[in-house]
Amino acid sequence: MKFLFIFATLFLFSCASFKAKAPENFAEYSDSPSDKFRAISSDGVLYRVSEYEQKAEASMDFWREAFLLRMKNANYKQEDSLNVSIGGKAAIGYIFSFANNTGYDLYLVAAVQSKEKMFVVEATGESTKFETRKKDILNAIGNIDIN
Repeated sequence: MKFLFIFATLFLFSCASFKAKAPENFAEYSDSPSDKFRAISSDGVLYRVSEYEQKAEASMDFWREAFLLRMKNANYKQEDSLNVSIGGKAAIGYIFSFANNTGYDLYLVAAVQSKEKMFVVEATGESTKFETRKKDILNAIGNIDIN
């Protein structure tokens, strides 16, 4: 499985100003800069929190449209809209599906702006494994602290 780096061309990396914890029954691991938080479940569901400095100012409506258009153009099917908050701020969030060799995977993405930063949460995994972990992932998203 791979994580999408949807908006990598729209942001510059910066030092982390968030605190995240792994979802229940996930193990934290680090093979990246300090502006990312990564965790994985024993059955391969991935979870990541990233922070980006925005190059250009844009509204959350812009980002909502950008997420949906980008995913549609990449042939992802929107499965759900999420009502989530990150750091106590209302965030945009979606779950998409995409085909794999044995069925399909699910991909969750949620994002919120704070000052000149964008915080993005991603999670992905085989659909049945992801659904088993979804509640814990959503709880972890709600417990992210942003500065």
